[in-house]
Amino acid sequence: MPGSHRVKDAIAPEILTEAATWLMELHDGPLSPERRAQLAQWRQRSDEHALAWQRATALLGKFQALPPGGAAALTKLSARPDRRRTVKVVAALLVAAPAGWLAWRAGPWQPAGIERTTVGERRQLVLADGTRLHLNTDTEIVVASMAGERCVQLRRGDILVATAQPFLVEVAQGVLRALDTFGTRFMVRQLGDECRLAVQQGTVDIRLRATAASSAIRAGMQTGFTTRSIAAPVALDANAAAWQNGMLVADRQPLPDFLRELGRYRSGTLQCDPALAHLAVSGAFPVDDTDFTLTLLAQTLPVRIQHLTRYWVRVLPSEVQAKK
Repeated sequence: MPGSHRVKDAIAPEILTEAATWLMELHDGPLSPERRAQLAQWRQRSDEHALAWQRATALLGKFQALPPGGAAALTKLSARPDRRRTVKVVAALLVAAPAGWLAWRAGPWQPAGIERTTVGERRQLVLADGTRLHLNTDTEIVVASMAGERCVQLRRGDILVATAQPFLVEVAQGVLRALDTFGTRFMVRQLGDECRLAVQQGTVDIRLRATAASSAIRAGMQTGFTTRSIAAPVALDANAAAWQNGMLVADRQPLPDFLRELGRYRSGTLQCDPALAHLAVSGAFPVDDTDFTLTLLAQTLPVRIQHLTRYWVRVLPSEVQAKK
């Protein structure tokens, strides 16, 4: 209603639908002078109308930032035969506002720039701007551009980034930005509700999705963060990037934790008997041959390896330990 005021950022569904309709019409081609005047009148009807159009134009900008240039994703939507359904999709995006657009861009209409590794696989990518990405086991990313900056969305797993230009990494918890133009080197790992950042060179800024709080993490430090909080940084684990060279390095690491990490590099189930929780692992172990690593454990610790099937392995106390 003209002149009405609602809760901040709350917009009536019918206004969002109207904004989506205007956005689709604008995308179809230049408006006539008469239609431009009508759009201007519509925008000025109320604060809700103005806010709805701000979201619409911001959404259009997001589409235009996606490769391969132009509003490719919006064009694909416009081509859908059911125009009313398309308007509903766009209106739903306007409801979501900026925080929800990231999730939509990862959906079925995303212009594909998807790269992934299978369990046990590691890969290196060199992007068009010269940035190097190392993908660890069972990792999936989406490569895109945002406002002229190279951007990677980390969906799962972990990556090591060596930047050549300004660079962003989007995760479920927020956005990471390399603050140095060249030579920032950092690792990002997605762990359910938490994400971990470890910075080897340069400085990386964390900006949380839910609160917009931020923190700059310097070289030699690491931290974990959720959508709402950032843990106090601690000294970087010097062996955190050993996976890049195909190794898993442990320094008095509890055996269950070590096996949990090793299990990321092999298909199936790798179980640890609770009776072995007191044991610790030290050394460097290959991740490309996890069966060999398990054999090494059996040779250096009082444990035995039981293969129930090819994909179901248990680590148990050795026969001698079991009799005690």
